[in-house]
Amino acid sequence: MLKTIPMVAWTVIVITVDTLVMGGAVILLAPFSKTGRLTFFFCRAWAWILLKAHFIKVQVDGREHLQANRSYVFMSNHASHLDPPAVVLGLPHTLRFVGKRSLSRIPVFGLAARMAKMIFIDRDNSAGSLETLNRSIAELKEGISAYFFAEGTRSEDGSLKAFKKGGVMLALKARLPIVPIAITNSHNLLAKHKLRITPGTIRVIISPPMETTGYTEEKKDDLLEAVRSAISRHLPQATA
Repeated sequence: MLKTIPMVAWTVIVITVDTLVMGGAVILLAPFSKTGRLTFFFCRAWAWILLKAHFIKVQVDGREHLQANRSYVFMSNHASHLDPPAVVLGLPHTLRFVGKRSLSRIPVFGLAARMAKMIFIDRDNSAGSLETLNRSIAELKEGISAYFFAEGTRSEDGSLKAFKKGGVMLALKARLPIVPIAITNSHNLLAKHKLRITPGTIRVIISPPMETTGYTEEKKDDLLEAVRSAISRHLPQATA
């Protein structure tokens, strides 16, 4: 217990200072970055500092499947708050994370995320969420990509849960390939409802892109299941 308290205090200090400095840089420089590439550089710096300060490494497998200048819709499992910084460091693309609107209200972080062009949706307003996603399609070009945590929230026990359809719907409308991403071991380093971060290695496994041109909206469930299957085969936990 005595060891846990100092570690939690260290985490609070790191996140606070990291967010104030890097988030502040994003807010100040956003007006000069129409594409968001410049601001995403500071998002990547924020992620690097956070993981480095807690002795967490990111191992990436399958990066050869990606083309740097091609846009994708990335979809992955979600078992930890460490997942976003891990994929920010692990993927070479400028990412537009899709998240719940409540995250945009977090002081400094929320404003910086909005300025960095992250996509916030209201889960209680399906029509409004769809409109928000449709507006984002025009910016997904030249390597700028959308990122969905397909379960919609973090898994309580690390196992794979049912997927939401938002990522597949966006990919079909934008005619972009979907890249399944499996993230392993992050739940062991920081589980949901836990405060103490354990040092270790997070593995990010990139599957080959799945073209969406052969699918229609009526076949979205088949595509969603194919994406979930591609992710689940790389996860050691039993799925539910």
